[in-house]
Amino acid sequence: MRVGKFGLVNNFLPYYHLEKEGRYEIVEDSPKNLARMLQSGEIDYAPVPSFFYLANRDRLEAHSFCVASNGEVYSVVVVSKRKRLDDSPIAVTTKSVTSARMLEIIVREKGMINRLVPADGSFFEMLESYDHALVIGDEAIKARMVFRVVMDIGEEWREITGLPAVFGISASQRGRGDARSVDDDLVSSYRKGMETLDEVVEIASMKFRMPAEFLRVYFSELVHVAGKRELRSLDVFEEMCHEHGLL
Repeated sequence: MRVGKFGLVNNFLPYYHLEKEGRYEIVEDSPKNLARMLQSGEIDYAPVPSFFYLANRDRLEAHSFCVASNGEVYSVVVVSKRKRLDDSPIAVTTKSVTSARMLEIIVREKGMINRLVPADGSFFEMLESYDHALVIGDEAIKARMVFRVVMDIGEEWREITGLPAVFGISASQRGRGDARSVDDDLVSSYRKGMETLDEVVEIASMKFRMPAEFLRVYFSELVHVAGKRELRSLDVFEEMCHEHGLL
């Protein structure tokens, strides 16, 4: 079984013990590339962006492992050169369709007038041309150490919907029954990771050169097992994407 893994710090803890056991071939890549590889059959199981899953729901089977937050997510944020988020345009990273769609829904639901502008490059490059920028993943964690966070997408999503924000959901092509055992093993690995949090934080801090204090909070706040509320949030995301003409 070839198992995909987000090449981001948010997947480090849940995969830590799974990789140590060496039972699967782990393919580490960006969320976008994992989605492409899952679709083409290059990998058998992987977390994929929620928007990708919703757009291909008829061909994919979702599993329990997810990347979500019940409130602040810390790594999907709008950072700013200003003290607050005003009405000026927001540069939006092209590295994540899911986060971009969530931000678009949030802006519309809250009656904000900010223009959202797709942008490539690092957060420094985006903030050279714009006052605000939506950044994700490890880039967002680094950006928040330098610039002010004026919006956390996980927090905003919960405020609007009352539900967790689900950024990624594990999936396999329909009919791959053996993918369920991979999902069980990954969920088990996640739980072991939480039981050995001190060890995981220490190693992650050295590997990613991030403060251990931050990583301890970050790993503890992320949700990695999709329950009823997370699955309901996916449905609400789909409904709102259709309502706003995004899907």
